[in-house]
This record gives sequence, structure tokens and C-alpha cells, in this order.
Amino acid sequence: MIRFGTDGWRAIIAREFNFDNVGRVARALSKYLLESNKRINGVVISYDTRFLSDQFALHFARVVASNNIPVVLSSKFTPTPVLSFAVKQLGLNAGVMVTASHNPYFYNGIKFKASYGGPVLDDFVQQIEKRIESIVAPIDEKRVRQNIQYLDLTKAYFEHLKKVLRVEVVEKFSDLLVYDAMHGCGIGFLQHFFEEFGLKAKYLRHEENPLFSRGRPEPIPENLLDLQTLVREQAMGLGLATDGDADRCAVIDDKGLFVELHDLVPLLARYLIKERKFPGDFVRTTSLHPTIDRLASTFNRRVKEVPVGFKNVTEQMLAENILIGGEESGGFGYGFHLPERDGILTVLLVLEMLAYYQVKISELVSELRQKFGPFFYLRKDISQQNSKILIRNLKRLRENIPERVVKQQVTDFSLKDGLKLYLNNDCWILIRVSQTEPLARIYVAGRDEQTVRSVMKWGVEQITEDTNH
Repeated sequence: MIRFGTDGWRAIIAREFNFDNVGRVARALSKYLLESNKRINGVVISYDTRFLSDQFALHFARVVASNNIPVVLSSKFTPTPVLSFAVKQLGLNAGVMVTASHNPYFYNGIKFKASYGGPVLDDFVQQIEKRIESIVAPIDEKRVRQNIQYLDLTKAYFEHLKKVLRVEVVEKFSDLLVYDAMHGCGIGFLQHFFEEFGLKAKYLRHEENPLFSRGRPEPIPENLLDLQTLVREQAMGLGLATDGDADRCAVIDDKGLFVELHDLVPLLARYLIKERKFPGDFVRTTSLHPTIDRLASTFNRRVKEVPVGFKNVTEQMLAENILIGGEESGGFGYGFHLPERDGILTVLLVLEMLAYYQVKISELVSELRQKFGPFFYLRKDISQQNSKILIRNLKRLRENIPERVVKQQVTDFSLKDGLKLYLNNDCWILIRVSQTEPLARIYVAGRDEQTVRSVMKWGVEQITEDTNH
């Protein structure tokens, strides 16, 4: 079964993710484009650093080209936002990124991008799914030779970012920084800017390794311990990281501490409003703490909450004037750029902000929390071989909303995405089951660390309980 979740189709290499199934998806996309578009401008395809990603991308391109659709195939691996920018810049019908983002090394996947340079919406995905057939997609070698063009997608993207940034400000960033590419698509991309802007940088996991050192290329604290240690031990000013396809990022402060994305969004928002004078409102996923809501209100800007999944953010960015669309997992999109996550641009904007204010990011976080209150946050990913247990427990909780969690009164709830419970003391818990992996994610935030930890313990027990035994 080939099913697209909140962020594309992901599956285990050689089991579900194989050349035949990739070809089936490519043929379904081709059929949909031919049946729904009066003008076929073509498809652009790129890929990440995973095992066989370049070959899967080539096979996808060959199937699409065999349907007499022009294909632009990236001449090298690129971050996902580079692919998204290329779709819009080249004026093509769709983009295809072969990537499994932050999943373990034995996964690969496919993300579709629309002509506006962002994730496709649900209707597009449904149209592809219903056109997937069991037959193996045929290849027409003559059409392949006629319709595939190789192109370096990076040059136009680099030039665009230089226009978006205040380069003269970024060049004033004087601290030594270290960048962890996590063996992903960010390799070489931020280095290009650091060298051009004359910044002092060191690099971690900055070489291709399709096993990702046996880890997950996801920029969360437990995966960035080496980066945090290096920042502390060598007294660096900043640590930076991007995920497997470099559409998400993380920041480590000058003390070696992880900068919560709940803090980073409002910090960037304040900078872009006050110093760059950008217009627009905000959209955030339900897993992001409402610090951004409180800051936005001081500037008379609105914030809309949507379910987890950046396509939900994109939908709002297409409909309204949005300055930043953000999610807890480190993906930020900008209305002046693309309705798409971009870890490369976010990292560069952080450097611009710090260079402008000439302060450490730890100072900005401290100031933010003094103004908007103390903040503690935990997230836990729970892998479960039997995902039916997770689904069943979440269904039970949604149908029987608890009145209390530990000693906290439940004051409100939301079924917008999984189950979100609002508690006393400005605390909340969100429990959801992933659509792309057999795991549940639990998010808890609040003003009191002990409360946050006890609420997390309650959530883990509730979602993992095997009620059949």
C-alpha cells in the first residue's frame, strides 16, 4: 500500500520503497498531470543523500519522461527548499523530492511540491493515490532521451537568498560557529554562504554517509550531543544544524544549550517586524507554544493555529498575508520567500538577527522569557511495534476526555490534531500518532518543570497501555 502522510510517502528501502513502486508513483503523477492540466510545462526532480536516492530520482524521471512530459533533473543532491524554489522559478507543474527527511537510514520517500513552491495540498495527493496501479511503469527510451534535461538548481537559489538577506549585516557576525549537516543535504550549502560572507565556521558530519552514523538526521537535542559538547568545550558563539533534507534546522546557544523552537519563532518574528519592517500575520502548528501569539499581539498581528504538518501551514500562507509559518519541529516558512520550510534561510536569518543586535542568542531567549513568562517543554517519541495500541488508546482518550491530568484540571481540549488538553498553570499536552511512522508523539509545555514532567509521564502511560491484557 502506497499512502502519503502529512509530509509525503515514506517506506523502508527494498521492502515497500523499491524501483517498481517508485515507478508506479511516477506514472500516477504523470497521468494526473496529463488529465488535469491544459498546459504541461514539466516536472523538476531532486534528491537527498540517502542510499540510492539519485538512482530512485533518475528512475522517477525516466517514467515521467516516458509519458512525454518534460523533466528537469537536478545534477546533484539538494535541500528540499532548493527543489521547491526551482518549481516556482522555472514555472513548472510540479516538483518531486526523493527524501525521507529525518527518518532512519533504512527509509526513503517522496515529497511532492506544487507550482507555487510549497507542499501540495490534500486533493493533489488523493488524485495521485487513486491513480496508482499494480502494473510496472513502462519506459520509452526515445522519449527519455528527448525529455530529460539535467540542471544545477543551486545557482538561482543562492542568488535569491542573497537578495532576501541583508548581506552587509550577516557579514558582521564575528563569533566562531559550528555547523552540523547530520550527513544530510545541507552539506556544502551553508558552507557556500559562510565562506562568501567571510564567517568563521567549523563543520560536523559534513560528508555524505547514507547510514547517518546509524542515527536519525533529525535536529532534536538527543541527536545533537556532539554539537552541544563542541560549542561548550571550544567556547563557540553558536551551533547550527539542519535535518536530512535541510528544510528544518536547530540552533545551539553559546552555552551549548538547545534553543527551543518555541523561542526561536517569536525571536525571528520580532526581528523581522521591528528591524526589517515586514508586514503579515503568523500561522503555527498546534504543537508550538503560544509565546508567538503573545508577542504577535504586542504588534497587533494575528496568529492562526493549524494541525501538525507543514502542508496545513502552507494552506494558510497561500490564503493570507503570512510573515512566518512555523512548527515545533524546526520548520519555518516565510511569506517573502516561499510557502515552504527552509532550514538554510532560517539559519542565515538567525545569523543576521544576532549580527544586527550584537548579542548572544542566550541573551535574547532570557529576555523573551522574562517578558512572556517562564517556560518548560518536553517532547517524547514513542516507537511501538504494534501501532494499533497507539491508535486505540488515542481513540479512547478522544472519546472520553479526562477531567484531570495528574493534579491539574483540564480546562479545555482540542480534537483538531490527535488530542490536545489545556490544563491549569498555562500547561498543555498534545498526543498524536504519526502518519508516516509507527510511533506516537507527545508534547508538553508549561510554566513549571515538575508539572511538565509529571504530565508527560501520564501521557506516556495513557498512550502505551495495552488494554487487551
